[in-house]
Amino acid sequence: MSRTDLSAVTGLSASTVTVITNSLLERGALVAHSIGETTSQRRGRPQVRLSPNPAHATVAVIVLGLNTIQATVADYAGNALGSLFERTPTKHLDAESFNNAITSTLKRLLDMQEPGFGPLSGIIVGTEGIVDIDGNTLLSSPATDATDVPLGPALEAAFGVHVEVYNESNMIAEALHWKAPARYGSDFATVLLSTGVGMGLYLNGKLFSGVRTSAVEFGHVCHEPNGALCRCGRRGCIEAYAGGYGIWRAAHGEDPLSVTEDDPEDTAMAELAARARAGDGPERQAFRAAGKAIGTGLRNLFTIFDPIPLVFAGQGAAVLDLMMESLEEAMTKPVFGLPVTVSVIDSYLDYRALIREGGLMRGLVYLDQTMPAVGDVREKVLA
Repeated sequence: MSRTDLSAVTGLSASTVTVITNSLLERGALVAHSIGETTSQRRGRPQVRLSPNPAHATVAVIVLGLNTIQATVADYAGNALGSLFERTPTKHLDAESFNNAITSTLKRLLDMQEPGFGPLSGIIVGTEGIVDIDGNTLLSSPATDATDVPLGPALEAAFGVHVEVYNESNMIAEALHWKAPARYGSDFATVLLSTGVGMGLYLNGKLFSGVRTSAVEFGHVCHEPNGALCRCGRRGCIEAYAGGYGIWRAAHGEDPLSVTEDDPEDTAMAELAARARAGDGPERQAFRAAGKAIGTGLRNLFTIFDPIPLVFAGQGAAVLDLMMESLEEAMTKPVFGLPVTVSVIDSYLDYRALIREGGLMRGLVYLDQTMPAVGDVREKVLA
C-alpha cells in the first residue's frame, strides 16, 4: 500500500501516516518499493509501496496431535519458509520428554533454513486438549498422558522468545476470522471433526475462552450418560460417537467400552464412508449416530448462546452428507427459545492448514502490538 492508500483506509492525515511509516521503516519493520515516477502532471516525489519486511522477524507455529508434531516457520510478511512433519510417540512421554521432542523438531526445522531469514521472534502452539487461560500450560491432551505440561515456559527457555499455547480449534476460528471477516461475521462456530471433535467460538467479534482455561470442549459434552467410552476416560461424550475412532468402532461392532490407541487411516475411513453410501448397514448407522451426537450437542449449545453460523473442518467434513440428515433432525427438535436452524457456511478438509494460519496471525499480531514505540504520534484535530 502507498501512504496515500493508508491515509484513505485509516482516516489518518497524510502527515500522521508519514510519521508512523517512517518510524516503522527506520526500525526495519517495513520496506519501500517505488511504484511510480514523477511526471509533469503529478508534483512531488514518486509514490512508494510499503509492505512488511520479510527479514524483520520469523514466527514459528507448532501443531500437535496424537503422536505427531508439525513445525512451520514464516517470515514477517506471512510467507511460509519451511515446514517439518514428524511422527513421534508422544502419547506415553512424560512432560519433560514431551517438551524436548517438540523443541527438537523446531530446532531441526530452523537448522534447515537458508541463511538470511529474520530472527525467530515468537512461537505459537496449536494443540489438542485444554490449555490454561494464560497460554502457558497444556493441562490435558489426547496427544500425551502427561498433564499440566509447562510447554510455554519450556519453549521460551529453549529459544528465548515469546510463546503462546492455544487449543487447535481456537486457532481454526482465528484463521477464518482473519481470512474472511465479512463472510464469517462477528459470531460463528467452527466444528472440528477429526480423530477427535472440537469447537472454536467467535462471539461478538472476539475469540471465546473460559475463565481459567481454553474451554469449549464441545467433543466432551455428555451425549449419552454411561454410553460409549471416550479417549478422555469418560463415557458418553460426543467424541465417543462422532470422532473418527468412535465411528470406526461402531461401524465394526467393536466393544463400546474399549478404545484403540491408533487412529484409523484416512484411506480406511474413506472406504468406510463408501460402504455407508452404498447401502444401509452398520457403516451408515455409525455415521447417523455421529450426526445425532453432533446435532444434539449443537442444539444444547445454541439454547445457551442462540443459533450462530457453522463452519466444519477436518476429515469429517468430507462425510457430512452421511451425517447431515440425523444432525438436522437432532438440532431442529423443539427447544425452549428461538427455533434452531442449521446454517453451514463452509467446510474445510485441511484443518491443519487453518491451525497454522490462525497461529501465524496470532504471532504476527503479537509482534505488531509489542513493537517498541518511538515517540507519541497524535492526530491533530482542527476545531
